[in-house]
Amino acid sequence: MSVITLYDIASGHPGQAWSPNTAKARYALNFKGIPHKTVFLEYLEIEPLCKKIGAKPTSQTSPQYTLPVIYDPSTDTVVSDSIEIAQYLDATYPTTPRLIPEATAALHYAFTDAFEATLPPLLTYALPASLPFLNPASQDYFRQTREALFGGRRLEDVTPTGEEHVAMWEKLKDAFGQIDGWIRKSGGGNKYFMGETICYADISVAGYLRWGRMVLEKEKYEEILTWHGGRWGTLMKEMEKYEIIY
Repeated sequence: MSVITLYDIASGHPGQAWSPNTAKARYALNFKGIPHKTVFLEYLEIEPLCKKIGAKPTSQTSPQYTLPVIYDPSTDTVVSDSIEIAQYLDATYPTTPRLIPEATAALHYAFTDAFEATLPPLLTYALPASLPFLNPASQDYFRQTREALFGGRRLEDVTPTGEEHVAMWEKLKDAFGQIDGWIRKSGGGNKYFMGETICYADISVAGYLRWGRMVLEKEKYEEILTWHGGRWGTLMKEMEKYEIIY
């Protein structure tokens, strides 16, 4: 039987995925129990592959083509962007657990924008730490595109140190505190965004936490897990069973 292909970004550690965005798609597929396989690409392979299979660009600016992308042979459909993938999987596989509950699509798109606005403190740590995780074939591209995000500063100079680290680390904690506050407004047990049920928003947060686990110093990642009553440690423990790479 043909299965969905998930296109992911290669790393220098065979069989280990690191990207937070492709992690969201993998979580989604595993959460739904949908058979799939992973094909790893170097950064310079992404745009040619996307154009070849008909994947839509995800941005009007460079890079226009990004991962995750999936190809579903059962419908001959290519889907780009993790939230679009989630919507596609919900619509195409309606007997599986929903990622975006009925009538919450607009809220999930709004959440995505709000969540991404909280990420800059994490990026200052995780982007520089990701560079050594890549194969040499992707490092130059990653350096060029990511250093542009920081005004041309070398990635080695971006990671906060000393007093700058203390202040930035507090900003990162505050960012996760904002997310914690959103979840608390769900009522009930306040376990997930939808109460007691995992949804796409939870998967989004988990994708970035997993990135932290892969690239940050162990002590930093483990400290994050303890914040806000251990909420993030609890989330990542729950998500472990959805991390299998096929």
